[in-house]
Amino acid sequence: MNFRGFKYNSKGKLCCEHVELNEVAESYGTPLYVYSGESIEEAYNDLNHSLSSTSTDINFALKANSTIGILSLLSNLGAGADIVSGGELKRALHANIHPSKIVFSGVGKTTEEIKLAINNDIKQINAESYSEIDNIINIAKSLRKVAPVAIRVNPNIRVKTHEKIATGSNDTKFGLPIDEAVKLYKKISNEKFINTMGIAIHIGSQIFDMKEFKLAYENILSTANLLREEGLSVPNLDLGGGLGVNYQNALINFKEYGRTIKDVFKNYDYNLSVEPGRSLVANSGILITKIIYLKKTESKNFLIVDGAMNDFIRPTLYNASHNIEPLLMSNEKNQKYDIVGPICETGDYFAKDLELNPPKEGQYLAIFSTGAYGSVMSSSYNSRPPAGEVLVYKGKIHQLRKQESIDFQIQNEILPSF
Repeated sequence: MNFRGFKYNSKGKLCCEHVELNEVAESYGTPLYVYSGESIEEAYNDLNHSLSSTSTDINFALKANSTIGILSLLSNLGAGADIVSGGELKRALHANIHPSKIVFSGVGKTTEEIKLAINNDIKQINAESYSEIDNIINIAKSLRKVAPVAIRVNPNIRVKTHEKIATGSNDTKFGLPIDEAVKLYKKISNEKFINTMGIAIHIGSQIFDMKEFKLAYENILSTANLLREEGLSVPNLDLGGGLGVNYQNALINFKEYGRTIKDVFKNYDYNLSVEPGRSLVANSGILITKIIYLKKTESKNFLIVDGAMNDFIRPTLYNASHNIEPLLMSNEKNQKYDIVGPICETGDYFAKDLELNPPKEGQYLAIFSTGAYGSVMSSSYNSRPPAGEVLVYKGKIHQLRKQESIDFQIQNEILPSF
């Protein structure tokens, strides 16, 4: 097991920054997300160091994890925010991320969200269609404020990743083809209530091949150079995110990623930004779940746990494989188990045929690499409250989110009078 921030101590107990997690689970209940603040800090510093030879800002992608306590930590480290909704904008502001470090992406910004962004003087809005540009112009005019706008380019690049998280080909909803983006950029450069900020790109997530990043960056560079040759202002290039995470190993190739950016842009004076999400927080979080029952059938050994697909949906949604280990290690011979939740669907599972130390009912398991696209994708399916969250940082435990009660869930529902 190689996950920064998490390791077994001499007593065979899993710890987060030397804090024994069995005690954390007993104190805060399960299912429970636990994050290592020092691991997040190390990942951020590694990425920042890899970009030190370029003028590159780091804007954390809130879609990966929007828990305010995590955002506050990243803000203190120097990160800005990449947001895709008005709700994420409010979370970023609540976490004390300065508006001048917030970039608004996404294809479906509503009128109210655009107003919120302009009124809060954020850094830039990455527009993705002609209709969105028309709406931004009308809103800016009505507010008598200039809107900072970049155009998102779709370079028609197919990357080796899951089809649901590939965003750079022309059959997706994202961005504009390069020729259309150039025309639109020229058009808005003459608009009184638009400040043209540059070009944006994002080709997908879980990308490991640096050649794919290089091709995308060369596309955005040539587009920006073309616009500058025609005398237009193109100060910023937003390179998006997407750096891949190996869920079986905590090591992330920040050095090669930074080197790729340097090699493409070293001879140019653009202000660059990247939008990492998963690569900063995925391996910095675990989900602790308690074994409710052991169930044996003719063909399977099942561990039925109190966590479920409503808490962590990646195995169900993406067929994702995550390391799972007991909080208390034993010397018994491993057996194969399916680890499943209480929800009334066969798809409610965390692992199948996983070799594991034989556990007992009432013991705890840790599902690793759940710091990204974990709690943020949770739901209340089957009227199950989402998991609580805590942060361990520099030896202290910080409760970030209490587990909701069913009374809290239904408080905004209205019983009709029939």
